[in-house]
Amino acid sequence: MKSDALLRIILAAFDDVGRVFDHNDLAEWPQGSLETLLSIGLVRQSASGLTAPCPSCSEPHTEVVARRAGHDGTTRLFIWCPEQLRVEVTPEMCRGWEPDLDGLARAVGNCLGVKGANATVVPGRLWRLGRVPWEGKTREVLFAVRLNDRDGTSVAAHVGVGGRSVVVVPYQVPDERVWPGRVPAVVSLDRVAALGSGELTVDGVAFMQIIAEADAVAAERGELPQEHLAAKKVRRHVKETIDSMVSNEALVQAYRVHGSYRKTADALNAEGFITDRWAVERAVKAAGGPEAVRRAEDSDSVSRTVASQPRDRAQKIAQRR
Repeated sequence: MKSDALLRIILAAFDDVGRVFDHNDLAEWPQGSLETLLSIGLVRQSASGLTAPCPSCSEPHTEVVARRAGHDGTTRLFIWCPEQLRVEVTPEMCRGWEPDLDGLARAVGNCLGVKGANATVVPGRLWRLGRVPWEGKTREVLFAVRLNDRDGTSVAAHVGVGGRSVVVVPYQVPDERVWPGRVPAVVSLDRVAALGSGELTVDGVAFMQIIAEADAVAAERGELPQEHLAAKKVRRHVKETIDSMVSNEALVQAYRVHGSYRKTADALNAEGFITDRWAVERAVKAAGGPEAVRRAEDSDSVSRTVASQPRDRAQKIAQRR
Protein backbone atom coordinates (compact mmCIF):
# COMPACT_ATOMS: atom_id res chain seq x y z
CA MET A 1 0.00 0.00 0.00
CA LYS A 2 1.29 3.45 -0.94
CA SER A 3 1.00 6.59 1.18
CA ASP A 4 -1.69 8.19 -1.02
CA ALA A 5 -3.88 5.07 -0.72
CA LEU A 6 -3.33 5.03 3.06
CA LEU A 7 -4.31 8.70 3.35
CA ARG A 8 -7.50 8.04 1.40
CA ILE A 9 -8.41 5.22 3.81
CA ILE A 10 -7.71 7.44 6.82
CA LEU A 11 -9.73 10.36 5.44
CA ALA A 12 -12.68 8.08 4.64
CA ALA A 13 -12.57 6.83 8.23
CA PHE A 14 -13.25 10.37 9.48
CA ASP A 15 -16.68 10.20 7.80
CA ASP A 16 -17.39 6.87 9.51
CA VAL A 17 -18.58 6.15 13.05
CA GLY A 18 -16.53 4.04 15.44
CA ARG A 19 -13.84 3.14 12.90
CA VAL A 20 -10.85 1.47 14.59
CA PHE A 21 -7.70 0.21 12.87
CA ASP A 22 -6.38 -2.99 14.42
CA HIS A 23 -3.24 -5.10 14.20
CA ASN A 24 -4.22 -6.60 10.86
CA ASP A 25 -4.82 -3.17 9.33
CA LEU A 26 -1.46 -1.88 10.46
CA ALA A 27 0.28 -4.89 8.93
CA GLU A 28 -0.77 -3.61 5.46
CA TRP A 29 0.42 -0.04 6.02
CA PRO A 30 3.81 1.21 4.76
CA GLN A 31 6.70 1.01 7.17
CA GLY A 32 6.63 3.82 9.73
CA SER A 33 3.12 5.02 8.75
CA LEU A 34 1.67 4.69 12.24
CA GLU A 35 4.39 6.89 13.72
CA THR A 36 3.83 9.48 10.99
CA LEU A 37 0.07 9.55 11.51
CA LEU A 38 0.55 9.86 15.27
CA SER A 39 3.01 12.75 14.93
CA ILE A 40 0.70 14.63 12.56
CA GLY A 41 -2.30 13.98 14.80
CA LEU A 42 -4.47 12.02 12.36
CA VAL A 43 -4.90 8.95 14.60
CA ARG A 44 -4.76 8.18 18.30
CA GLN A 45 -4.97 5.05 20.41
CA SER A 46 -8.53 3.85 20.73
CA ALA A 47 -10.23 4.46 24.05
CA SER A 48 -12.58 1.50 23.61
CA GLY A 49 -12.15 -1.85 25.40
CA LEU A 50 -9.43 -4.28 24.42
CA THR A 51 -10.06 -6.18 21.21
CA ALA A 52 -7.75 -8.13 18.94
CA PRO A 53 -7.92 -9.80 15.54
CA CYS A 54 -7.71 -13.57 15.42
CA PRO A 55 -4.26 -14.67 14.20
CA SER A 56 -5.39 -18.22 13.35
CA CYS A 57 -8.42 -17.91 11.07
CA SER A 58 -8.28 -17.27 7.34
CA GLU A 59 -11.55 -15.36 7.67
CA PRO A 60 -10.66 -12.22 9.63
CA HIS A 61 -12.60 -11.50 12.79
CA THR A 62 -11.94 -9.34 15.84
CA GLU A 63 -12.93 -10.36 19.35
CA VAL A 64 -12.97 -8.93 22.86
CA VAL A 65 -9.83 -9.75 24.83
CA ALA A 66 -10.03 -11.72 28.08
CA ARG A 67 -7.28 -11.47 30.69
CA ARG A 68 -6.02 -14.52 32.56
CA ALA A 69 -3.40 -14.61 35.29
CA GLY A 70 -0.57 -17.04 34.62
CA HIS A 71 1.12 -19.32 37.17
CA ASP A 72 4.21 -17.13 37.06
CA GLY A 73 2.25 -13.99 37.97
CA THR A 74 2.10 -12.60 34.43
CA THR A 75 -1.12 -11.67 32.63
CA ARG A 76 -2.02 -13.60 29.50
CA LEU A 77 -4.46 -12.38 26.87
CA PHE A 78 -6.97 -14.57 24.99
CA ILE A 79 -9.80 -14.17 22.51
CA TRP A 80 -12.61 -16.55 21.63
CA CYS A 81 -12.45 -18.17 18.20
CA PRO A 82 -15.23 -20.24 16.57
CA GLU A 83 -12.64 -22.69 15.21
CA GLN A 84 -9.87 -22.73 17.83
CA LEU A 85 -12.17 -21.84 20.75
CA ARG A 86 -9.45 -19.94 22.59
CA VAL A 87 -6.47 -18.21 21.03
CA GLU A 88 -3.74 -16.35 22.84
CA VAL A 89 -2.83 -12.89 21.54
CA THR A 90 -0.02 -10.45 22.28
CA PRO A 91 -0.43 -6.96 23.83
CA GLU A 92 0.58 -5.39 20.51
CA MET A 93 -2.34 -7.14 18.81
CA CYS A 94 -4.77 -5.66 21.34
CA ARG A 95 -4.09 -2.04 20.49
CA GLY A 96 -6.52 -0.18 18.26
CA TRP A 97 -6.13 3.18 16.54
CA GLU A 98 -8.98 5.56 15.75
CA PRO A 99 -9.24 8.81 13.73
CA ASP A 100 -8.30 11.88 15.78
CA LEU A 101 -10.89 14.50 14.80
CA ASP A 102 -9.39 17.39 16.73
CA GLY A 103 -5.95 16.44 15.47
CA LEU A 104 -7.02 16.57 11.81
CA ALA A 105 -8.70 19.96 12.36
CA ARG A 106 -5.44 21.34 13.78
CA ALA A 107 -3.39 19.79 10.98
CA VAL A 108 -5.61 21.33 8.29
CA GLY A 109 -5.39 24.74 9.93
CA ASN A 110 -1.60 24.50 10.04
CA CYS A 111 -1.42 23.46 6.38
CA LEU A 112 -3.58 26.38 5.25
CA GLY A 113 -1.82 28.89 7.48
CA VAL A 114 -5.16 30.38 8.53
CA LYS A 115 -5.31 33.41 10.79
CA GLY A 116 -7.26 33.05 14.00
CA ALA A 117 -7.58 30.48 16.74
CA ASN A 118 -8.91 27.00 16.05
CA ALA A 119 -12.27 26.76 17.84
CA THR A 120 -14.71 23.87 18.25
CA VAL A 121 -18.27 24.78 17.23
CA VAL A 122 -19.98 21.37 17.45
CA PRO A 123 -17.84 18.85 19.37
CA GLY A 124 -16.63 16.10 17.10
CA ARG A 125 -18.39 17.58 14.06
CA LEU A 126 -17.52 21.20 13.24
CA TRP A 127 -14.54 23.49 13.86
CA ARG A 128 -13.77 27.11 12.91
CA LEU A 129 -10.17 27.11 11.71
CA GLY A 130 -9.72 30.84 11.00
CA ARG A 131 -9.59 33.07 7.94
CA VAL A 132 -7.66 33.00 4.66
CA PRO A 133 -7.02 35.95 2.31
CA TRP A 134 -9.21 36.07 -0.79
CA GLU A 135 -9.39 38.84 -3.43
CA GLY A 136 -8.25 41.59 -1.08
CA LYS A 137 -10.48 40.39 1.78
CA THR A 138 -10.68 37.26 3.94
CA ARG A 139 -12.94 34.23 4.05
CA GLU A 140 -13.71 32.04 7.02
CA VAL A 141 -12.57 28.41 6.83
CA LEU A 142 -14.35 25.65 8.72
CA PHE A 143 -13.71 21.92 9.05
CA ALA A 144 -16.66 19.52 9.22
CA VAL A 145 -17.22 15.76 9.29
CA ARG A 146 -20.22 13.49 8.62
CA LEU A 147 -22.44 16.19 7.13
CA ASN A 148 -24.35 13.47 5.28
CA ASP A 149 -25.60 12.01 8.57
CA ARG A 150 -29.21 12.53 9.60
CA ASP A 151 -28.27 15.44 11.83
CA GLY A 152 -26.04 17.00 9.18
CA THR A 153 -28.50 19.85 8.60
CA SER A 154 -28.32 20.97 12.23
CA VAL A 155 -24.51 20.92 12.07
CA ALA A 156 -24.44 22.82 8.75
CA ALA A 157 -26.74 25.49 10.23
CA HIS A 158 -23.77 26.75 12.27
CA VAL A 159 -21.89 27.61 9.06
CA GLY A 160 -24.30 30.42 8.18
CA VAL A 161 -26.46 31.27 5.19
CA GLY A 162 -24.30 33.79 3.31
CA GLY A 163 -22.36 31.30 1.20
CA ARG A 164 -19.10 33.14 1.86
CA SER A 165 -17.47 30.47 4.06
CA VAL A 166 -15.15 27.71 2.88
CA VAL A 167 -15.95 24.30 4.39
CA VAL A 168 -13.24 21.63 4.39
CA VAL A 169 -14.38 18.00 4.68
CA PRO A 170 -12.21 14.87 4.97
CA TYR A 171 -13.65 12.78 2.15
CA GLN A 172 -17.38 12.97 1.35
CA VAL A 173 -18.79 16.18 -0.10
CA PRO A 174 -22.26 16.65 1.45
CA ASP A 175 -25.48 16.96 -0.48
CA GLU A 176 -26.23 20.61 -1.30
CA ARG A 177 -29.62 20.32 0.39
CA VAL A 178 -27.88 20.18 3.77
CA TRP A 179 -27.11 23.92 3.66
CA PRO A 180 -29.74 26.30 5.08
CA GLY A 181 -28.89 29.17 2.70
CA ARG A 182 -26.46 29.72 -0.16
CA VAL A 183 -24.18 26.77 -0.83
CA PRO A 184 -20.64 27.53 0.42
CA ALA A 185 -17.45 26.39 -1.26
CA VAL A 186 -16.73 22.82 -0.09
CA VAL A 187 -13.22 21.37 -0.42
CA SER A 188 -12.60 17.65 0.07
CA LEU A 189 -9.16 16.88 1.51
CA ASP A 190 -9.13 13.78 -0.67
CA ARG A 191 -8.65 16.12 -3.67
CA VAL A 192 -5.98 18.45 -2.27
CA ALA A 193 -4.11 16.68 0.57
CA ALA A 194 -1.03 14.47 0.42
CA LEU A 195 0.98 12.48 2.96
CA GLY A 196 4.73 12.52 2.69
CA SER A 197 8.01 13.38 4.40
CA GLY A 198 6.39 12.93 7.78
CA GLU A 199 3.77 15.65 7.31
CA LEU A 200 0.38 16.44 5.83
CA THR A 201 0.45 18.89 2.93
CA VAL A 202 -2.31 20.71 1.04
CA ASP A 203 -2.03 21.81 -2.60
CA GLY A 204 -2.80 25.53 -2.26
CA VAL A 205 -3.38 26.05 -5.99
CA ALA A 206 -5.90 23.21 -6.17
CA PHE A 207 -7.53 24.48 -2.96
CA MET A 208 -8.07 27.98 -4.40
CA GLN A 209 -9.22 26.59 -7.74
CA ILE A 210 -11.99 24.59 -6.09
CA ILE A 211 -13.17 27.72 -4.27
CA ALA A 212 -13.15 29.72 -7.51
CA GLU A 213 -15.14 26.99 -9.28
CA ALA A 214 -17.71 26.98 -6.47
CA ASP A 215 -18.03 30.78 -6.69
CA ALA A 216 -18.55 30.53 -10.46
CA VAL A 217 -21.36 28.00 -9.97
CA ALA A 218 -22.94 30.26 -7.34
CA ALA A 219 -22.77 33.18 -9.76
CA GLU A 220 -24.53 31.18 -12.47
CA ARG A 221 -27.29 30.33 -10.00
CA GLY A 222 -27.61 33.92 -8.89
CA GLU A 223 -26.40 32.92 -5.42
CA LEU A 224 -23.56 35.40 -5.09
CA PRO A 225 -22.42 36.21 -1.53
CA GLN A 226 -23.61 39.55 -0.13
CA GLU A 227 -20.37 41.41 -0.80
CA HIS A 228 -20.39 40.21 -4.41
CA LEU A 229 -23.97 41.39 -4.78
CA ALA A 230 -23.00 44.74 -3.27
CA ALA A 231 -20.09 45.06 -5.68
CA LYS A 232 -22.39 44.22 -8.57
CA LYS A 233 -24.81 46.94 -7.46
CA VAL A 234 -21.94 49.43 -7.22
CA ARG A 235 -20.79 48.60 -10.74
CA ARG A 236 -24.32 49.00 -12.05
CA HIS A 237 -24.67 52.33 -10.24
CA VAL A 238 -21.37 53.56 -11.70
CA LYS A 239 -22.48 52.59 -15.20
CA GLU A 240 -25.79 54.38 -14.74
CA THR A 241 -23.93 57.42 -13.44
CA ILE A 242 -21.62 57.49 -16.43
CA ASP A 243 -24.56 57.11 -18.81
CA SER A 244 -26.32 60.07 -17.21
CA MET A 245 -23.30 62.38 -17.32
CA VAL A 246 -23.28 65.26 -19.83
CA SER A 247 -20.64 65.62 -22.56
CA ASN A 248 -18.52 68.77 -22.78
CA GLU A 249 -20.16 69.75 -26.05
CA ALA A 250 -23.62 69.54 -24.48
CA LEU A 251 -22.42 71.60 -21.51
CA VAL A 252 -21.15 74.34 -23.83
CA GLN A 253 -24.42 74.38 -25.78
CA ALA A 254 -26.41 74.65 -22.54
CA TYR A 255 -24.13 77.46 -21.34
CA ARG A 256 -24.94 79.42 -24.49
CA VAL A 257 -28.60 79.19 -23.60
CA HIS A 258 -28.40 80.00 -19.87
CA GLY A 259 -25.37 82.30 -19.82
CA SER A 260 -23.86 81.30 -16.44
CA TYR A 261 -22.20 78.26 -14.94
CA ARG A 262 -24.60 77.93 -12.02
CA LYS A 263 -27.79 78.38 -14.08
CA THR A 264 -26.55 75.87 -16.66
CA ALA A 265 -25.83 73.23 -14.00
CA ASP A 266 -29.17 73.78 -12.24
CA ALA A 267 -31.07 73.49 -15.51
CA LEU A 268 -29.33 70.25 -16.49
CA ASN A 269 -29.82 68.74 -13.05
CA ALA A 270 -33.52 69.57 -13.26
CA GLU A 271 -33.67 67.56 -16.49
CA GLY A 272 -32.13 64.52 -14.77
CA PHE A 273 -28.52 64.90 -15.84
CA ILE A 274 -25.60 64.71 -13.42
CA THR A 275 -23.24 67.70 -13.46
CA ASP A 276 -22.24 70.79 -11.48
CA ARG A 277 -21.10 74.35 -12.11
CA TRP A 278 -17.44 73.29 -12.03
CA ALA A 279 -17.97 70.80 -14.84
CA VAL A 280 -19.70 73.52 -16.87
CA GLU A 281 -16.83 75.92 -16.23
CA ARG A 282 -14.22 73.36 -17.28
CA ALA A 283 -16.11 72.60 -20.49
CA VAL A 284 -16.47 76.28 -21.37
CA LYS A 285 -12.79 76.97 -20.67
CA ALA A 286 -11.81 73.96 -22.80
CA ALA A 287 -13.84 75.49 -25.64
CA GLY A 288 -11.81 78.72 -25.41
CA GLY A 289 -13.58 80.56 -22.60
CA PRO A 290 -16.86 82.48 -22.35
CA GLU A 291 -15.93 85.01 -25.05
CA ALA A 292 -15.03 82.31 -27.57
CA VAL A 293 -18.26 80.47 -26.84
CA ARG A 294 -20.29 83.65 -27.37
CA ARG A 295 -18.47 84.44 -30.64
CA ALA A 296 -19.21 80.93 -31.84
CA GLU A 297 -22.85 81.46 -30.88
CA ASP A 298 -22.97 84.74 -32.85
CA SER A 299 -21.38 83.04 -35.85
CA ASP A 300 -24.01 80.32 -35.71
CA SER A 301 -26.72 82.99 -35.56
CA VAL A 302 -25.34 84.67 -38.72
CA SER A 303 -25.26 81.36 -40.50
CA ARG A 304 -28.84 80.66 -39.48
CA THR A 305 -29.90 84.16 -40.70
CA VAL A 306 -28.29 83.68 -44.13
CA ALA A 307 -29.75 80.24 -44.46
CA SER A 308 -33.20 81.60 -43.67
CA GLN A 309 -33.36 83.86 -46.78
CA PRO A 310 -36.26 83.06 -49.17
CA ARG A 311 -34.10 81.51 -51.91
CA ASP A 312 -32.45 79.25 -49.35
CA ARG A 313 -35.78 78.17 -47.92
CA ALA A 314 -37.04 77.40 -51.40
CA GLN A 315 -33.89 75.39 -52.11
CA LYS A 316 -34.36 73.36 -48.89
CA ILE A 317 -38.01 72.68 -49.69
CA ALA A 318 -37.02 71.46 -53.17
CA GLN A 319 -34.40 69.22 -51.67
CA ARG A 320 -36.91 67.70 -49.25
CA ARG A 321 -39.34 67.10 -52.09
